[in-house]
Amino acid sequence: MKRRRPIHNDTVASARPLLVWSALAIVYVVWGSTYLAIRIVDTSMPPLLAAAARFVLAGGLLAGGLLWRQGPGALRTSWRQLANAALVGCALLAGGNGLVMLAERSVASGLAALIIASEPLWIVLLRIGGGDRVARTTMAGLLVGLFGVALLVLPGASGGGTLPGLALLLGAALSWAAGSFA
Repeated sequence: MKRRRPIHNDTVASARPLLVWSALAIVYVVWGSTYLAIRIVDTSMPPLLAAAARFVLAGGLLAGGLLWRQGPGALRTSWRQLANAALVGCALLAGGNGLVMLAERSVASGLAALIIASEPLWIVLLRIGGGDRVARTTMAGLLVGLFGVALLVLPGASGGGTLPGLALLLGAALSWAAGSFA
């Protein structure tokens, strides 16, 4: 099998700006439409079953692509790596996405996406709790982002939700942050 060279900073720096902005736009559209898709799927399928099917399919496609490109050795892991992947996977997939799937049964998809935008706050709080010093620019950016989310979530701006649904969404954001922080 042919080994691919890693991408170096000079390669990234020379990327065409239009391609970079196009990639960012795709991420925004795909990521943003996830919450609408969850809302639609919640009407026809049990939420956690839908989430599990989505990630089993995605994991299978990724593993198949890795096997095809690098062979069976690429899937070898140690027990420690497997345990770490299971911990992060539970936090991100079960805690993060699973709770969003459950919450969107009683919370509008737009409001769900906005509440999940609190994830950076949780990451900063986890970093501070872990003893990291957070830069002032990071805090300023976080405050500007939270102010923007607050404006969008003003009463009547995004649809409603139940208190348990909103609590599930905050738990999902915290779980995603913990999984990302780990």
